[in-house]
Amino acid sequence: MANYFVGDIKPYIIVSKDYKGFQFRYKSATMKSYGRKIAVNKKELSAIRKNMMADFQNNVTKIEVALFDDVAKLALEMRLEAIGRKVLGIRQRSYDNDERHLRLHIKPFYKGTSIKDITTGAVNNFINHCANKNLSAKTIRHCVQTLNMVMKFAIDQGYLAKNPCSSDQRKEIKGDVIERGGYSHNDIIKLAQAEKTLYLDTFIMFSAFTGISANELQGLQWKDINFTKSEVTIKRNVYRYDTQELKNNFRERVLGLPSEVMTLLKKWKLNSMCDFWVFPNFNGRKPFEQNAMRKLISTVCKRAGVPDYGIGGFRKYYNTSMIGEVPDHIRKARMGHSKNSKTAEVHYTVIDLEQARSPMHAEKLMQRLFG
Repeated sequence: MANYFVGDIKPYIIVSKDYKGFQFRYKSATMKSYGRKIAVNKKELSAIRKNMMADFQNNVTKIEVALFDDVAKLALEMRLEAIGRKVLGIRQRSYDNDERHLRLHIKPFYKGTSIKDITTGAVNNFINHCANKNLSAKTIRHCVQTLNMVMKFAIDQGYLAKNPCSSDQRKEIKGDVIERGGYSHNDIIKLAQAEKTLYLDTFIMFSAFTGISANELQGLQWKDINFTKSEVTIKRNVYRYDTQELKNNFRERVLGLPSEVMTLLKKWKLNSMCDFWVFPNFNGRKPFEQNAMRKLISTVCKRAGVPDYGIGGFRKYYNTSMIGEVPDHIRKARMGHSKNSKTAEVHYTVIDLEQARSPMHAEKLMQRLFG
């Protein structure tokens, strides 16, 4: 059976129920087991069988001529409907990533290819093609995830019976193992002492003693800073210059700020040309650009004589500084991780969140570093 099976009409008798009639079995490529149609009237059952065969044949024709481009377009349309949906929904960013991967890498490679002709070997060829273009392992993995989304859609719609992009079948994607470094205690001391602007001084100290991500730093607005309670509320991030909601409820959190960071924030607020974004770009109209900030951080690192770990190095420093100092679940809450990130997401208690928002650890850390 290549795509479907429709058996001959045969007698069907159930002695215990005194039933006499006719039956035929059938199965499509997407069905796990055989189905059965039953009727007392053979003529009626013949009409049902004829219609079913016509439907199956039409579907086979559709499968034979369906191109990858067409199926991918339908899959994207389905993804578009899921944006912002509360149940089985996706974020705009996820849709944008899928659209970009298809447009730039996947569709050009499979142009003119029938969906049924894409085998595991063809997926491996795509992976090799991307590697030959010197795409990073991370980018290739993301492209394959998008390709896998299209293949799952194709199975659901009856274009395929088996996923050629399944992780247990296709080639494993490996890249260079690069350890993402973080700043040390001595590095932070040297960075604090290095000559720099008030803007960078505030940015570095704020990043090092809150541990929030680069995208979250971009999304910070002055209304998120509570100068009375010495707290910051993280409630959004920035993606491609647009603000967006955080990816899960663990990311939305309140963190206490040590007194030295609060002092810097107050000075910066008085001197900043922007009364909206905490860390704006050069003209104060938008959030800072990550590439521009990385260059500024790199300059300060060279001046201070410390390794350049970029913006993310401050987040790793804050995370590692808490290991052994605070309970592990409190550390995760401050970083915006789930309580048990490797398995089910467990909700934090009120006491957990109160401990997580306390600035006590950051205050002690600053006193240890700067006296």
